[in-house]
Amino acid sequence: MDATSFYRIALDVMGGDHAPYATLDGACLALTNHPELFLVLVGDEAKLLPLLKHHGLVGELSSRMEIVHAPTVVTMEDKPTSVLKDKKDSSIRIATQLVREGKADGVVSMGNTGAAMVASVVVLGTLDGVYRPCLAGVIPNMKSCPTVLLDVGANVDSKPEHVAQFALMGAIYAEEVLGVARPRIGLLSVGEEDSKGNETTRAAAAILREIEINFGGNAEGRDIWNGNFDVVACDGFVGNVVLKSSEALAEGIVRGLRDSINQSLRAKIGGLLAKSAMKRFMKKLDYAEYGGAPLLGVKGVSIIGHGRSDGRAVANAIRAALRACEHKVNEHIQESIHRMLPASTTGSDIR
Repeated sequence: MDATSFYRIALDVMGGDHAPYATLDGACLALTNHPELFLVLVGDEAKLLPLLKHHGLVGELSSRMEIVHAPTVVTMEDKPTSVLKDKKDSSIRIATQLVREGKADGVVSMGNTGAAMVASVVVLGTLDGVYRPCLAGVIPNMKSCPTVLLDVGANVDSKPEHVAQFALMGAIYAEEVLGVARPRIGLLSVGEEDSKGNETTRAAAAILREIEINFGGNAEGRDIWNGNFDVVACDGFVGNVVLKSSEALAEGIVRGLRDSINQSLRAKIGGLLAKSAMKRFMKKLDYAEYGGAPLLGVKGVSIIGHGRSDGRAVANAIRAALRACEHKVNEHIQESIHRMLPASTTGSDIR
């Protein structure tokens, strides 16, 4: 393959509860599955080098990777702003800096979510016309393609113009990365009627009705799960509560099913008969299938994964970064905002 056809993704190898072992497993799986991928492994070189062979990063795979040394790590207990001063030499800061310098096309981290967001926003900066970047969660629903919910935590006090931009950026991500043709967009509210909701949602709806997107009006909480909308936009405070609640509910459902199956011999036999169906169901609920949440609106691709990610989740997060690069998501966001929301280029007071 011509070297120019590679996409370079910087992986924060030291980020996450199970790093560097899970991140190295994910790196091996991603390189195996995606021949167009070149990985930049960012972390403590002395710790990583002895582990490469054990995690399968040898032979042809090793020719599509390199290590960039980063001596420190931002832990889950550190303040997110530590990447700006105390830990400029951390793996997440250096990985993000590689994107800023054009040495990588995207960055992936399973570490401290706040630190990853701060690094991406401050080091990379925002796209022209974007008021605030937003974090997009990919939520499984009753249909074949998941729902994009955003913002899920980057902004906890959003104005109508922010929410309208979240909706537009989410629509582009759903179309380009998830393959949803003309995604249907909704605003999360307390009722489907136009009169329902607070001042922010009603004003955001008025903005979205004036632009050329497939806006379906208000979405109720149930619409995230039934698949009636492909994209649901909301304030980051609300979105984060929905995301964390849904993760806990999914884990509770899976645990409850397993406990029920183990209660009797008859239930165990029934469980064996339904094993393949159960596997498909649990796979659909598994956050690891979607890898991570893209931080949309920054100058570069940034995917932030779950701290508990295993190798499969890491590989899928890398895949998400790769697809965002291939489909030029940032270019589409920039063009769409300038074309559909031209006032955003001069509305600095809205930020």
